[in-house]
Amino acid sequence: MPVDEKRIDILIQYALLLAGAEEERTHRDLGPIHLIKYVYLADLVYAQRNDGQTFTGVEWKFYKFGPWSQTVNARVAPALASIGADQYNFPSDYGDRDDWVRWCLRDEIRLKEYETAIPPAIAMALPTLVHRFLKDTPSLLDHVYRTPPMLKAAPGEYLDFSAAERDEKPKAYLAKLRMETISEKQRKRYRDRVRQVQLELNKRTEQGPSLVNPMGDARYDDTFEKGIQWLDSLAGDPLEQREYVAEFSDDVWKSAARKGGDVS
Repeated sequence: MPVDEKRIDILIQYALLLAGAEEERTHRDLGPIHLIKYVYLADLVYAQRNDGQTFTGVEWKFYKFGPWSQTVNARVAPALASIGADQYNFPSDYGDRDDWVRWCLRDEIRLKEYETAIPPAIAMALPTLVHRFLKDTPSLLDHVYRTPPMLKAAPGEYLDFSAAERDEKPKAYLAKLRMETISEKQRKRYRDRVRQVQLELNKRTEQGPSLVNPMGDARYDDTFEKGIQWLDSLAGDPLEQREYVAEFSDDVWKSAARKGGDVS
C-alpha cells in the first residue's frame, strides 16, 4: 500500500484534538515525538484488524528507542498549520538541541467531525491512549517499545505489523477503557460508591469470627543477619566498586526474551 499523506495528516490532527479536549489546560499541548507515536499506535490498532496492513501505508522503522518515520515527522507542522493549531516554541533543556515545539488546539466541533472520518478501531482506541499518556514522553516511549512489531525487530530494521496480534478487548480492558473516558465527576461518584461498599464489607468482617495468623512475626536478630551474610557469600566475592562496560551480542534483539510483553 502506498503512503497516504492525507491519512497521516488526519491522524496527527485527530491526536492533537483529543489532547485539546482534556479538562486541564496544561494537558492539551503535544510535541512532534508524541504525535508521531500516536500515529504509530493508530497504525498498529488498524493493522491488528486488517491482516497487518496499516492505515497510513507508512514504513515504520526501529530507530533509537521506538518506531520512527521521517515521512510522518515531515507532515506534523503542515498538518497542524492547516487546521490553525497554535504553535509554541521554548528553549530546550539541552544546549546542543533545537528549541522544544508544542502545538495546541481545542475544537470540539471539529473533533466530532473527525470521529466519524476515522476508522472505528482507531476512533475507539486512540482517545484512551492519548488520555492515558498525553505528553508523558517516558511512559509513551515505554509503551510503544513494548508493542509486538518493536519486540520482533532490531535497531535499524523496518517494523513488521503482521506481528501485531489481534486485540480481542477482554472485559477487564473494556472496563478500564470506560473509566479512562468518563469525566472526573463521574469517576468521583464511582470511587465514592466503591468506598461505601468497602466500608460495608469491613463492618461484616469485623462482626465475623476473628482469625489467628498462623505465621509468627519475623525476628530480625543476629541469626537473621548471619543467614543473610551466608546467602550473600554464595554469590562469590563482591565486585570491586568501579565503572564497568557491559557488551551484548546483536543476537539479543532476536532472542526469545524480547518476544513477550514483559520487557524491561
